[in-house]
Amino acid sequence: MPIKMGATTPNAQSGENWWLRVGEELVGYWPGALFTSLGDGATRVQWGGEIVNVKTDGKHTITDMGSGHFADEGVKKASYFRNIMTVDGTNTLTEPQGIFPKTTNDNCYNIKAGDGGTAWGLNFFFGGPGQNERCP
Repeated sequence: MPIKMGATTPNAQSGENWWLRVGEELVGYWPGALFTSLGDGATRVQWGGEIVNVKTDGKHTITDMGSGHFADEGVKKASYFRNIMTVDGTNTLTEPQGIFPKTTNDNCYNIKAGDGGTAWGLNFFFGGPGQNERCP
């Protein structure tokens, strides 16, 4: 049951590693050797959450996604990504273009684009409780 926000983007690789940066802090990286099918760049990136639903006894899992709150519950409740950027081969940050939300079942988990033009930049809220009265 994935919830994803995807976008097309230019090269997201820097040197021999694929980096994750949060704000000004480099959080970590993955060796380029792990991404042999990507060559020296990517054309799509995705952010979001995913759970496994094995439908035990024919019911949806009770596994929370994110904080367990639906996207429309917003700040201090729902999980979110904010100031989303990609970096190209010249180490230039850009806001992704051509974004689109994707959910499998809005009654179990959902996604909502945040307000644009704010200090949060490109952002979205996502999550949910899994099994609930709308998601048996």
